[in-house]
Amino acid sequence: MRVKRYVADTMSDALQQIRGELGKDAIILNTKPIKVGGFLGLFSKKKIEVIAAIDQSDKPAAAAKQPPVKKQPDRYAELENPIFPPVLAKEEANSAENTNHTMKTGSYSQQQAKKEIKEIGRDTKEVSKLSREIEEMKGMFWKLMMTEGSQGHLPPALLAISQRLAAQEVHEKIIMSVMERVLEELEPEDLQDDKKVYSKVKDHLYSLLVRSPGYAEPIGQTIRFVQLIGPTGVGKTTTLAKLAAENVIEHGKRVGMMTSDTYRIAAVEQLKTYANILNIPLKVVYSPDELAPSLERLSDCDLVFLDTAGRNYKNREFVEEINRFLYKDKQSLTFLVVSLTSKYQDIEAILHSFESVHIDKVIFTKSDETSTYGTVLNLVVNYGLSLSYITTGQNVPDDIEIASPERVISMLVGDGANE
Repeated sequence: MRVKRYVADTMSDALQQIRGELGKDAIILNTKPIKVGGFLGLFSKKKIEVIAAIDQSDKPAAAAKQPPVKKQPDRYAELENPIFPPVLAKEEANSAENTNHTMKTGSYSQQQAKKEIKEIGRDTKEVSKLSREIEEMKGMFWKLMMTEGSQGHLPPALLAISQRLAAQEVHEKIIMSVMERVLEELEPEDLQDDKKVYSKVKDHLYSLLVRSPGYAEPIGQTIRFVQLIGPTGVGKTTTLAKLAAENVIEHGKRVGMMTSDTYRIAAVEQLKTYANILNIPLKVVYSPDELAPSLERLSDCDLVFLDTAGRNYKNREFVEEINRFLYKDKQSLTFLVVSLTSKYQDIEAILHSFESVHIDKVIFTKSDETSTYGTVLNLVVNYGLSLSYITTGQNVPDDIEIASPERVISMLVGDGANE
């Protein structure tokens, strides 16, 4: 068996090389996209790496007639400031020399094949290690680039936006990703145009925010049961009342409310007050066994909301208890309610605690009590959660709005290039 690695612009180009050198009987072992050239991963070209092999044990004569291997071009020739080219180039030269020697002798045993595959595995580990090192270097590079006063900082417009995103506590990797794409897609002269830079940044932020489905319609037409979960003090009960009022007043739906929050003093009384004002039914659920019968009694409602108890999310027993209260059905929707005044690390801990609970979307509360909104983007990108609502105060039913991508972008970078 003969195994060889190919790097080409497209899969079609790679297949041509494979057919030319290994013949039509070659098989593909692995393919993956890679980036070549550039500086610290910037402005690099996309290529495809293909590992191919052919079994020559039954065709020694054919192997002897193989044409000599053409020397592959140096992949690092494009680097203006190569980082590790001498070592890598030497390794590639040795690899090519070993391959040529094997072809000249016309013998390629199974043992040799296993050895080469093992070497490929070792090379893969080295590449992974190198990738991690490059990522670390890129991080340091971007920190330098985003420091005003450094000799090689970003174009002024891009620097201002990156610093604003950092002030909004957007994750560094997300900022780097957006900055890289803007640098790749805009011409040098356009990078000096504030409006063009701002517009391109908005485009990339938008693409990140709409990755998860359902952002355009937080509660779909097929949904019949909505349940809110989250830690204590984030405003679940008030948020539930706002959603119920919106669906009664604006959409004319028949709405019912349920609560399993029998731990907090006056929690039931608070919902009873809202239910009386809206003239809608309210059921109190004391155990998971009462969930189905209570839903049956509200079967004439178009939409039913369930308020769960806010408990200590660090206690797994409490989380499992909440999970038992949740209704799991195609027509149900589970919202995680988190406060934008909470530290991002605490919100991540909440998500990990609720990992046994299927969460569909996230509601962000208390946006009026903070000036940093990076948590919204971080959660959507890092955890695949979909946007839904943002609350802007305590007033029921007014202080709630759909968290549209446009609204979130405005919160993060403002409404204009000169802000």
